[in-house]
Amino acid sequence: MSAPPALCEQRTMTVDSKLYDVIMRVPIVSFTLFFLVREIVALRGMIAVRLYASSYWPLFFTVAARISVMMFLALLAVLHLLRLRPVRKYETWWPRITALLGLLTVYALVTVPTAESIAWWDGLSAMLLLVGNTLGILAVLDLGPSLSIMPEARQLVTTGCYRRVRHPLYLAEDIALLGIFLQFRSWPAAIVLTAHVLIQLRRMDWEEDILSRAFPEYADYQLHSYRLVPGFY
Repeated sequence: MSAPPALCEQRTMTVDSKLYDVIMRVPIVSFTLFFLVREIVALRGMIAVRLYASSYWPLFFTVAARISVMMFLALLAVLHLLRLRPVRKYETWWPRITALLGLLTVYALVTVPTAESIAWWDGLSAMLLLVGNTLGILAVLDLGPSLSIMPEARQLVTTGCYRRVRHPLYLAEDIALLGIFLQFRSWPAAIVLTAHVLIQLRRMDWEEDILSRAFPEYADYQLHSYRLVPGFY
């Protein structure tokens, strides 16, 4: 006895949706693994060059920051493979474009010349990177399979880092980006940093809108939490 046509169509749509979701994980996982390999190679080269440096504290923080970056990237790759399917997402492209711009804007810094290497600035940069990456790791662990680059509602997370702050992962990224900026210390780098922050703010708008549509309790969560900086914003 064959299944009703409507049921067959529903099953086909479900299979197609699952396949699409799996396929869409491939670019971000590949992108993340690419930069993970680059970080591993860069760390090996940096240790080989600076092993006999006279000042060890900048090297210590730089190595720790690099390791935290690798841990963060590895977590992103794993959690994107294990992430839940969205319960609600946008049909238009603007939210997705905003998310991609927020992800890629920082890489515009590769076109900007780096500043002169000074131990004090290098050490401060490494410390900010370490703090930002550590906070990012904690935020990603709290998100778990709800992690997403695109503004999509998967599961509402209001515990851990998300108990008082709605976007701790973006706060972590901005702290780390400030550390990267100190390696450039120029007006072009400041423009890239400002553009990234503005795009991220718009990205938060999209995410909060889709979460409030998917989860009625999100409105109450907004009233009892800060958007980005505890006690301030």
